[in-house]
Amino acid sequence: MKNFSIILSTVAIILAAVAIYSNCKCKAVATEGAISAEQLSAVLTQNPKVLADALNAYEIYQREEAERILNEKLAAFTPKINDETDLPFVGPKDAKVTVVEFFDFTCGYCKRLSSSIEKIVADNADVKIVFKPLAFVSQVSSYQAKAGIAAHKQGKFMEYYKEVMNFPNRMTEADVDAIAAKIGLDMDKYKADLNSEKTAAVLNEVSSLAQNIEVNGVPTVFVNAKHIQAMSPEPIQDAINAAK
Repeated sequence: MKNFSIILSTVAIILAAVAIYSNCKCKAVATEGAISAEQLSAVLTQNPKVLADALNAYEIYQREEAERILNEKLAAFTPKINDETDLPFVGPKDAKVTVVEFFDFTCGYCKRLSSSIEKIVADNADVKIVFKPLAFVSQVSSYQAKAGIAAHKQGKFMEYYKEVMNFPNRMTEADVDAIAAKIGLDMDKYKADLNSEKTAAVLNEVSSLAQNIEVNGVPTVFVNAKHIQAMSPEPIQDAINAAK
């Protein structure tokens, strides 16, 4: 069954490639009538590179079409992507440029990117940076995310973020609580906010948004709702500069 599916997919691609070739390369023949299978076969036999070019053109078309559809979706969700309500953020609410990071505190790649995010925060006081935590990498991810929101409510999210992202070992809930105490949080308020229905609802909203805009992995960074490929600060800073 798997091989049959592959064959069907290959046939579909070839047919699409043939359509592209027929439309773009055979206009002279088309004016006299539809190109026959025999004619097309002869052309492809004599010029096999034509098929490779057509397949490449089709792949490019697929990527561009997927990007176009995603950009349309992102445009529709821009207000929600940039919204910082009830979420950790730094910078002015009305900033011209908004950087958004979807991340998981347990994600190794998110930890690697964290120093770059910290640099972006330090270098861009006029930019709003919004942190949208997801919780799917490990069992403690949800607890870490809720604790981050609780830390934000006491104005100490960045302190919490740095401590968690630089924690050398696999974390437990007790480790998270120890960090909360270390950075000086009111622990009674911290626990109340961490366990509140409101905090759980905020995380559910982030998860729903991520699904709607096809965030399929973390970290995922947006600058003014435009997806940025980045594992270092430079691409993010370049996008910020371009948006200003």
